[in-house]
Amino acid sequence: MRWADVYLAGTGAYLPERRESARRAVATGRYDAAENTANGIRAVRVAGPDEPPPVMAVAAVRQALDRAGRPTDGGPTLVIHASLGHQGLDFWTPAHYIRRETIGGDGPTFEIRHSSNGGMAAIETAAAYLTAMPSVTAAVITAADAFALPYVDRWRSENQQVYGDGAGALVLTREPGLARLVATATVTDSGLEPIYRGASEWAAVPMPGGGPVDLRGRKREYLLLSPERYDEAIEQTQAGLRTALDNALADAGITVDGVDLFVHPVIGETVVAYTYGERLGIPATATLYDWGRDIGHLGAADQFVQLHHLLVNGLVRAGRHVVAIGSGAGFGWTVAVWEILPTAPR
Repeated sequence: MRWADVYLAGTGAYLPERRESARRAVATGRYDAAENTANGIRAVRVAGPDEPPPVMAVAAVRQALDRAGRPTDGGPTLVIHASLGHQGLDFWTPAHYIRRETIGGDGPTFEIRHSSNGGMAAIETAAAYLTAMPSVTAAVITAADAFALPYVDRWRSENQQVYGDGAGALVLTREPGLARLVATATVTDSGLEPIYRGASEWAAVPMPGGGPVDLRGRKREYLLLSPERYDEAIEQTQAGLRTALDNALADAGITVDGVDLFVHPVIGETVVAYTYGERLGIPATATLYDWGRDIGHLGAADQFVQLHHLLVNGLVRAGRHVVAIGSGAGFGWTVAVWEILPTAPR
């Protein structure tokens, strides 16, 4: 989908001060040394008891609104909150909390639960809302997650990524700002849904076994069903990602060579090298992956925090293109093409 008059007006990010290094996790027996070598993540940010995801999201929104120069009186503004994991309370709506603590008002307020692709899916959803509903003048979209025991073991729940805590926020408007949203594309392959379900039985309550979530076990259960399943899953995930990227670039009228910087999930280094480097032809030097290796995989917030970092530090000149790539269990992929405007920091 090629968009007209949808702009990025402001960005915000919140990363907890506390850090945990992978080296220390290995030394204390919390992280496998071989996985550390393969994944290449150096450190993660760790939220404290007073930093649940919605609180971090509020801090990111306030920063984004300030950078956008937007009023905080609510009005006809859309609010979307994306997340992957637990948000601090059950039977509660964090999106409304985020709205109440930032802009207030009575505009539409939603949540998106689309695994690690939630933040990217929120961009496309917000763009559609701004285009279809003239009464909505802006969109505030947030993504935030925190991963803690006994719910999630950031070092062991998965074997090809390490989870960090943090939040990001974007403000989209119809007036020119820091960047123009040129095009987006979303692709879904529900045939891959069982990968993160495995052979697990339905549970009447969260964490029936007391936790932590064993994602690697679920994937192993699915992939070992047949000798061909592993290779088939790799090809399917690669095909979905390639289709989303190709569709977004085609609608934007550019090629991979015409992109100056890519932001993608901060997952294991071997997976990144194969998925984005070898198969998609994206050089590591054209990404923020090395910077992200000191933060970890932020669930749904990876791309928001990276966009904030590159714009605040003026890492891309006006007129150049940035492509944000999202991938999440389910499986789904969303790609967004941005054109940096002269008003962005340089």
